[in-house]
Amino acid sequence: MDVKNPFVAVIIALAISVSNSLVGYVIAKKASTKEMNVFMAMIFGSLAARGVIVVALAYVGLAVVELHNLVFALTFSISAFVTLMVEVFFFHSSTEKQKQFQLQNVKRPNKKKEFNELGFIG
Repeated sequence: MDVKNPFVAVIIALAISVSNSLVGYVIAKKASTKEMNVFMAMIFGSLAARGVIVVALAYVGLAVVELHNLVFALTFSISAFVTLMVEVFFFHSSTEKQKQFQLQNVKRPNKKKEFNELGFIG
């Protein structure tokens, strides 16, 4: 396999970016059930670890394996941005669904009483 081929650089950059986002999403889902301090520690700890791993993989790809530099950099930058937006969207939508489910099971004590047109509670 010719590593100077731009297609190889695109595939490797996409693989690094997508796997980074998938790992981040899985960790965020597991951390969402924890206390706030544990949640923040898990999120920021994994962010630092994932950042180091991604930088190391990019270094290996660009300096050691000598992938096509421009194609790898552009593909990784664009795909990292897109996968981050997708990760945030999925995490936000899943937490909103969970929040709605929890609110359905809670009785609100300060709910205003509704009156019908005759003035009776109904």
